[in-house]
Amino acid sequence: MRLEMRTCFGAALFLGIVCAIYWFWSNEDTGTACLLFSFCAYALMGSYFFLQWRRRKGVPRPEDRDDADMNDGEGEIGFFPAASIWPFGIGLGGIFLAIGLIYGMWFLVIGGVFVVGSVIGFVVEAEAREEGPADPGMPITTTGDNPPVTSFQVPSSHSQGA
Repeated sequence: MRLEMRTCFGAALFLGIVCAIYWFWSNEDTGTACLLFSFCAYALMGSYFFLQWRRRKGVPRPEDRDDADMNDGEGEIGFFPAASIWPFGIGLGGIFLAIGLIYGMWFLVIGGVFVVGSVIGFVVEAEAREEGPADPGMPITTTGDNPPVTSFQVPSSHSQGA
């Protein structure tokens, strides 16, 4: 996070200086506002990276260390649903929202319903994944007299109240 943090804070510093010079030189409001919002955006990203670095208590990631090799960065990165219909719903809702700006309020309502429903579905799909092998339906255990259990039959941690 250190490299990202320094890059964002450097860009924020540059944009802040340019914003001040631009405002004093041109006294124009629109360009000054754009530069000011750009400064704020980079400062916000830099602050986020700083807080992530502080949360890790200054322990560098493998990407930040000069002596790291490829094996230091291995492991699970995260869960990303491979085949999902929800991004299509978000895009369709965005189209309806854009059409609603032109043709009327009722398109905005339809687009809002599509976007909100699809975002909720996408979040629920990512959170409700089954714990088990990477290939759903493959046997997890085959012990003794019990038939093989598949990952479809294993309850997730969310359904157990944990």
